[in-house]
Amino acid sequence: MTAPATSTSARPRLARSSTVRQFEATAKTVSAARQHTTATLAAWGLAAVADTAELLASELVTNACRASAGRSGVIAMRLTRTDADLVIEVWDANQTAPVRRKPGDDAEGGRGLLLVDALSARWAYYRPRSGGKVVWCSLPLAAPAHVLPEDAEPLPHRPASSGPAQPAEVFTDLVVLRRVADGLRALDWDLPPGEDARP
Repeated sequence: MTAPATSTSARPRLARSSTVRQFEATAKTVSAARQHTTATLAAWGLAAVADTAELLASELVTNACRASAGRSGVIAMRLTRTDADLVIEVWDANQTAPVRRKPGDDAEGGRGLLLVDALSARWAYYRPRSGGKVVWCSLPLAAPAHVLPEDAEPLPHRPASSGPAQPAEVFTDLVVLRRVADGLRALDWDLPPGEDARP
């Protein structure tokens, strides 16, 4: 049997990788989540962002454990690598929105979301269909260099338009946009709902 021919001139396809892991919301959860983050990023070849990602995961998981006190006792973390960034999502059963506080200089805690805000490119939260909430943040990844082979044909160019540029239509219904975004983000979550989210 002959192996299929491969083309060395084809542009390499960058894979999207994702992993979901559930944890019991206990005192050992933060350490386990940090270890899982480090091991996953090592397997994905993302050592350059591992320290920052480990700290971000730690802060999000700590908050999720606190939010889960007296509830389901289960949290979950999803790590997703895309072509552009690493996304860290942490689910807990509490639907209460996260609040970024401004603790005093002598306060021992309350700086988790301040760190997330400072270290990540962006962060937010959403409420998936499974109940509870997901707090997420993202880290940009260095864009891979695409080297074209010497014999590659140049790409065709689109001729310049002779008329005036048309403005893009902007959809401004924020309620609909949020529902669409939440629906898209929740498509592949299969997590247990919190007790307060059960019908």
